[in-house]
Amino acid sequence: MPRSKMYLLALTLAISFACYYFHSLLLTTQSSKIPISILTASAFKFQPSKYKVVTMDDRVPFYKLATIDGNKPYADGDRAQATIFHSLQLTQKCKQDPSLIVVDIGGFLGDFGLYAAACGCHVFIFEVQPEMVELIKTSVALNNFSTSRVHVIQKAVSNLPSNSQVTFASQGGQTTAMNGTLLVSTIRLDDIDWPAASSIILLKIDVEGFELNVLRSGEGLFREKRIQHVIFEYTAWWTDRAAQDALIPYVKNTLNAKDLYALDRRDVNVYGPLSEDLFREFHNSHVRRHLQTDIYARFLESNGNSNLEVQPYKMGSSFA
Repeated sequence: MPRSKMYLLALTLAISFACYYFHSLLLTTQSSKIPISILTASAFKFQPSKYKVVTMDDRVPFYKLATIDGNKPYADGDRAQATIFHSLQLTQKCKQDPSLIVVDIGGFLGDFGLYAAACGCHVFIFEVQPEMVELIKTSVALNNFSTSRVHVIQKAVSNLPSNSQVTFASQGGQTTAMNGTLLVSTIRLDDIDWPAASSIILLKIDVEGFELNVLRSGEGLFREKRIQHVIFEYTAWWTDRAAQDALIPYVKNTLNAKDLYALDRRDVNVYGPLSEDLFREFHNSHVRRHLQTDIYARFLESNGNSNLEVQPYKMGSSFA
């Protein structure tokens, strides 16, 4: 066979193999998403023998919450969160667009996600403690929320490969990622097979200092602009100081948040937007004073349509 024909045949085979390889890779990538039905499958049999129901009536709509002791969750730090909820008009928007999703990571009793469910949103609640998961499921049943619209998942959201195993120590209703007796598998936000054409209107993260790990697990969703608003706990002096130091700059510069705001820790006030030249001083002040607050990040252009009422942030006097 002439050398030119042999070269052409080899080139044709190489191209065919490459096309086959990349097609197979594409199929593998497309099929690697984890179905919601697998995530919500129960992996334990614990059932709370007793629970006490409280009516959460601090905002409309009301809903019922299953608790251990009959006490409402600590509410002072949630008042400014309620301001964000109000500004987003969740009830109206979720009614107009049923594909909108609210994600509650670090649910504890699930009150954040359950309120979003009462507003009619499609909700995902992630919590690692089996007792809390069962209480949240009890609340879902008490309110007659559809389990096809409210998903309760016992997974640790992390940037570790999905289905890694991590251990938690649990004490006093709180969990810490360290050597302990509670073994939980992980999930990356990017690996979840979210409903087609859906958007996460609000992502809340409260995971005891591991907020950066959660956000890193969803970089693909942020690139695709499928996450619109985020509320995350900010404890600059806690756990891994380097991660806490990197948290706000990561949200602003890597995830490309349009604006960042600090939420009042005891009232309804929202402060901001925070300027980039304030980030370092803001961080150092929180470390020095051992402060804890929530940060609200907006990923949509406001176009002058936002009805969020804010106050300027003043170092040392704003309670955030």
